[in-house]
Amino acid sequence: MALFAAMELAFGLYRRPGVLTMRELGANLLSLASSLLIRGVSSGAVIWALGALWPRSEGALAGVSFWLALPLYVLLDEYGSYWLHRKSHEWPWLWRLHKPHHVPRNLNISVTYRENWLLFLLLPTAWLAPAVVWLGHPAAFAAGSAFRTLIGMIEHCDLRWDLPLQQNRFTRPVMRVLERIVSLPDTHQVHHGVGRYGNAMKNYGAALICFDWLHGTLMIPHARQEGFGLPEGAPIEPWAEQIFWPFVRSTKKDERADRRRPIEQTSPTADLAMAEAVITTVDGRAVVVR
Repeated sequence: MALFAAMELAFGLYRRPGVLTMRELGANLLSLASSLLIRGVSSGAVIWALGALWPRSEGALAGVSFWLALPLYVLLDEYGSYWLHRKSHEWPWLWRLHKPHHVPRNLNISVTYRENWLLFLLLPTAWLAPAVVWLGHPAAFAAGSAFRTLIGMIEHCDLRWDLPLQQNRFTRPVMRVLERIVSLPDTHQVHHGVGRYGNAMKNYGAALICFDWLHGTLMIPHARQEGFGLPEGAPIEPWAEQIFWPFVRSTKKDERADRRRPIEQTSPTADLAMAEAVITTVDGRAVVVR
């Protein structure tokens, strides 16, 4: 995290308008602290429960090869995360918890862990990770977590190193394979993007994008997004309510959140045959883009 933060500082990502505010970076860091606390609590709860209810299971799978335990752990965790993420954009009560992740208009590594605190309890890793450690594979947990954390920071960091590699004729074949397996900035930033190259209903994979390919939710634009955040006019709660709801509630929305430079678009009633793209937003509106 320190390495990525240093790179983002060096390239001026924190000098962009609105980054150094409580609404963006401050809320991101509070959410990171919340995730660490909840991961600690859930891990302790799972290990205590397994020790109390099934004490003989401790180290039961220690004899399984690390090279089998690692991919199984990552694939199970990622597949569960894919469906939780996808349903977070389909079920209103889950969207209420995931919505904070889509509020920032600037991407950086601190956005990686921005969620409502309750969502951290629902993530598969909150319960699967301590179970893997209890069953005898702490090394698989450590390696899998390191891999997923690294990809999470790479895909949220707005340093688009992948675009030149996708356009270079020597590296293009490798990137064509990689971008269908691992989540990269080009695929994940589609999910955060607004405008022609953004669609929050695509690319749900956390570290692996292969499940989007499998289930038909993959979008690879090979282009930089016009902007990030929620669609124009979407209601946005104050940052404290986003992160700590239902403990913090407010009847007011953050009016500053709606001050966005409009992205050129037609109304949903425009002629679809003349559109270059039709983007479905998180609130179900069909936006026709010229």
